[in-house]
Amino acid sequence: MNEVHWGLLVAAYLFLAGAGAGALFISGCLVLSNKIEVPHHLDTAKISAILGTLLLIVGTGMIVFDLTSFQYGIAHGDMSKFFRFYRLFMTFEPSSMMSIGTWLLTLAIIFASLFCLSFRAKANQSGYSRPFAAINVILAICVASYTALLIGDISHNLVWSNSILVVIFLLSALSCGAAVVLMVKTRLKIVDTNHSFAKSDAALLALELLTVCVFAYSIRNISIFNGVDNLLSISSGAGAIWWIGAVLIGLIMPLLLNLTSIIGKTAASHRKEYLLAVLILMGAFCLRYSVLLAGQYY
Repeated sequence: MNEVHWGLLVAAYLFLAGAGAGALFISGCLVLSNKIEVPHHLDTAKISAILGTLLLIVGTGMIVFDLTSFQYGIAHGDMSKFFRFYRLFMTFEPSSMMSIGTWLLTLAIIFASLFCLSFRAKANQSGYSRPFAAINVILAICVASYTALLIGDISHNLVWSNSILVVIFLLSALSCGAAVVLMVKTRLKIVDTNHSFAKSDAALLALELLTVCVFAYSIRNISIFNGVDNLLSISSGAGAIWWIGAVLIGLIMPLLLNLTSIIGKTAASHRKEYLLAVLILMGAFCLRYSVLLAGQYY
């Protein structure tokens, strides 16, 4: 079994950072497409940007606590463990994914905060948010992709070194962002009468479902080639979380909910929209947690 032991805190970071990046990406796209000239789109973009920034900050805190032996510091009263993370800011090492991620997350949080402030800087005029929106769209893609590259930096890992993970984590981050935006839209009582959101979300979920199936198939073949049990077999803990939590709850069920609304040509109730968002977010967390567990199973 691999010596690296990453658990819930790292999984929470991967999930929250992805969700935050996804929400910021969608908020930035709303600004760049000039849709925020419509009042309810402006409110959606503004609240989504704020929530995305908060998720990014909390997620970064999770990884700081885990990677600086926060729990060890509590148990032994060693205050130096609480602040060891500041050393990451003393230098920049291009060959280190941890160093790259430290500065990337710092820039992402700074520009996300400026993006939030820009909504009220000039009487909510959309033109003054466009530069920060463009920067946040780019940084959101980088953060969502980096979460996969971080664990992929572990050499000779049958699960984490799979390049498909970058695509999966990026698509999952966008799904999470869509779920956050959906909760905002539902809170604002915005009705999706044209099913445009449901159609976009269904297409994204279908694409993500395809990629996770390809990933699972590749892990099966890799496991057989290396003479080990299938690391994502449903009989294992990681496999059960993957197939039941990530695939069934997080992808198939939300996809079916979207399709029933589209085919039935009826607007989903607010309760159904909340359920859809919660299922997607639960599945996204299960996806990351199962990947972390599976990578430590051999």
